[in-house]
Amino acid sequence: MSLHNVQGATTKPTNASSENHVQEGQAYRATYSPDDNKLRLYAQFRLDEETYSRVSAAGFKWAPKQECFVAPAWAPYREDVLISLAGEIGDDDGTLFERQEVRADRFSGYSEKRAAESEQTLAAVDAMASAIPAGQPILVGHHSERRARRDAAKIERGMERAVMLFERAEYWEERAAASLRHAKYKERADVRYRRIKKIEADLRKAEKEMAEAEKFIKLWRSEKLNGAMALAISNYDHLSCRFPLEKYPRAPEKSQYEGSMSLYSALADEIITAEQARDIAVPAHERTIRHYQRWATHYRNRLRYERAMLDESGGVVTRTQEFQPGGLVQSRGEWLKIIRINKSRGEVSSVVTPHYSFMRLAGTMNLTVDRITDYSAPEAGEAQAALAAAKRPPIVNYPGEDFLSMTKAEWAKTHADYKAVRGVAATEAHGAYRFRRVMDSGYSLVNVYISDMKTVAIPAK
Repeated sequence: MSLHNVQGATTKPTNASSENHVQEGQAYRATYSPDDNKLRLYAQFRLDEETYSRVSAAGFKWAPKQECFVAPAWAPYREDVLISLAGEIGDDDGTLFERQEVRADRFSGYSEKRAAESEQTLAAVDAMASAIPAGQPILVGHHSERRARRDAAKIERGMERAVMLFERAEYWEERAAASLRHAKYKERADVRYRRIKKIEADLRKAEKEMAEAEKFIKLWRSEKLNGAMALAISNYDHLSCRFPLEKYPRAPEKSQYEGSMSLYSALADEIITAEQARDIAVPAHERTIRHYQRWATHYRNRLRYERAMLDESGGVVTRTQEFQPGGLVQSRGEWLKIIRINKSRGEVSSVVTPHYSFMRLAGTMNLTVDRITDYSAPEAGEAQAALAAAKRPPIVNYPGEDFLSMTKAEWAKTHADYKAVRGVAATEAHGAYRFRRVMDSGYSLVNVYISDMKTVAIPAK
């Protein structure tokens, strides 16, 4: 159906001014903004019913002030819809801050209009009230009673409307300020740093899903694949599909169920063979890999953009490589000394400092770098002294009386809630050390001896 000949469409319209966003002769233009991770579709003409259904089903909503359809976030299927319509997706010309400024200006206009209406209503009420002598009561039974009561009701309604309009003016004024605060908040270095960490976590998840799919593809394509091996693989590869009798005929004594069934159940009931299971599993995992490859590419592009913007903005989170033990970091208005620096994948993730003074707690806490607002390098000699002070005492490992003996693998397998490493301060008899404890079957805490690790005695003073 030609967009030029759409008649009586019931979909959302676009104003004539939207032609500014779409080139002449071009029906659609699609954009992506890395600032807010949103896709936008600009249409020169009214959408036909079929196209609107596709766009709406993909999560796009009509934004009348932006004169376009906006999706809440990027996704592969949304990108596919835009590419099928516009052919390509370009960069969005506007920034988040510019859009929020336009929004704030619009809200300010609403506020000024409501304030003007409130003043007009109040002036009309004053004019009506001034016509009534001060302190004049309603004369019950007099011919003026009806008009006096009508005027009193009008004055009361007018006052209520004036107050309501004034409150609305304040509401829109606050919305305008909130729009600008939101844009500034999104551009803060600490907020961008946390956003980067979230994207990195999403990327790791996508890479994990691809690695898992590749592992199963390798297993299913093994030359040694047989019924027993296929059953063992499907016990961990949780795939399900339908097995209609027309495509997968089986003996009458076998299950005739045609609904969704796991590969494991289908193999166990001899509904499919190992080769048929492989022909189902391999394409399914290939689709999974293609799906997560697109997500991974998107995450990497976003990370490049966010990291570049973070580097430009500066701030403490870009100076984490300068951190040294003994230096001071500012957080929540308080300067705290760095005791130890924690790194993840080669980057500083947090620092160990004393607790905030207002918490009135002894010991230390982990302070993530996004909560740090300033940094002061240590003076000469303070860094070495801090490193020596932060050095942890050794963990002893020897077969003592009533100790529970276990292997290194068994210790690693024990849940963190059931094991711990405790510290002992130095005394006149020995130096400081740490030891392992674990909860036994009787729910008692016992000391641990790791049998396949070297013996470490309690250090002498």
